Amino acid sequence: EPPREVMDWNGWLGPAMWRPFNSKYYSRGFWSSHGDFSGGSICEWGSHTVDICQWANNTDDTSPVEYEVINPKGDVAARYANGVKLVIRKGLRFGSCPVRFEGEEGWVETGDSGRVEVHPASLMSERRFRGGYPQHNHVREFLNCVKTRKQPASTADIAHHSITACHVANICVRLGRPVKWDPAKEEFINDAEADRLRSRAYRYPWRL
Repeated sequence: EPPREVMDWNGWLGPAMWRPFNSKYYSRGFWSSHGDFSGGSICEWGSHTVDICQWANNTDDTSPVEYEVINPKGDVAARYANGVKLVIRKGLRFGSCPVRFEGEEGWVETGDSGRVEVHPASLMSERRFRGGYPQHNHVREFLNCVKTRKQPASTADIAHHSITACHVANICVRLGRPVKWDPAKEEFINDAEADRLRSRAYRYPWRL
């Protein structure tokens, strides 16, 4: 398939491995299913939700230390140093980015649709909203922060730690076995095979 005249195909590929032009790669959303360009659904949806989970767990400055694939779909269970378990699911329920919090008395789940589910139903009577960071336009928030020099609700460091959890989960899925992660050193523990997957070769002339 010949590239469109207005398409800088080499620039679009960036450091990824060279391949012939294919319009399907750059179609909306389709590129995200290819490992050369994306971290797949775990990184795509996890980038929207894992930071919320870490916020609730008071672990904005770190990430889980153990990861394990828990079913054939590729869902991953990750454990924090404080014992809290994070389950990164590939399947969707309502909305595109649902988050469920489970405790001793039940669970509550909500997504970007605004819908809330709880179990048992009696938990709904305990519903409380205490401050928070309501955001209806992330682009507007970012531009406001550029102007005011204030930090956004999710800072660069917070985003870094949450997406790190997604990348480590992907490596766990790719290897098909449990892995242990050192969030301070940002490397796997006694696992050279997993460490090799932390980065990939860049196509010339791109470098980092």
